[in-house]
Amino acid sequence: MIKGTILVAALIFSLFFVMGCGDDETLPDEEDGISIEVANNSEELVIAHAAFFGEGLDDWGEDLLKDEIIAPDEVYTFILPEGEYDLSLFNQDFFVINSYFGLTEDTRIDIGGDGRVPILVQNTSDYNLLLFYAFPGGLIDLDFDLNEDDEMLEEEWAEVWDEIWMNEDYLQYQLLHEREAVRAETGRRFFFLTPGNYDFLIINEEVEPFLELDIEIEDEGPRKVITID
Repeated sequence: MIKGTILVAALIFSLFFVMGCGDDETLPDEEDGISIEVANNSEELVIAHAAFFGEGLDDWGEDLLKDEIIAPDEVYTFILPEGEYDLSLFNQDFFVINSYFGLTEDTRIDIGGDGRVPILVQNTSDYNLLLFYAFPGGLIDLDFDLNEDDEMLEEEWAEVWDEIWMNEDYLQYQLLHEREAVRAETGRRFFFLTPGNYDFLIINEEVEPFLELDIEIEDEGPRKVITID
């Protein structure tokens, strides 16, 4: 089905995990730990929550940014004991900005930059979203309606999918980790793209495709929002 674009008002939704609080007394000196440097190179997003997962931290993630924020053009450095960590970043409305896994050494994380702008995918459907593709605009060409009730629909879509997959001309592809899946009903996640024309393909956990075709992403103006409902 070709999904329409809906501009969304800012929503605050319940996280799928509870944010904890870090303990300053447990953090090491810089020379004794690993440095996770987060650089906010976006022009509009504010990083308001940094949930770390790892040994010695709460299983549900601890927000080590606490009451601080990382505004556009700012850099923030976290110092943690040696170990392996996962990190999820959120804006002030708890929309997912990005996630990083298996951090074991000094690392710099760049958000946005290089001319890329954020688009927002919001999921109001009943199923988690697991796959995100961004193709050059015009690559996907359908001669049938994904909404129609047709016994041949599954076979027709399979042929289109084979053509897309063999082409491999996608600009961005992301298989979402279980922790960063765009959750059913309330999930919101940003993706960063260079301005241009795109075909978007998003697939949920039921392997159902959602398409937005011939979409122009501009470097100025209202943020593009894709709604899966």
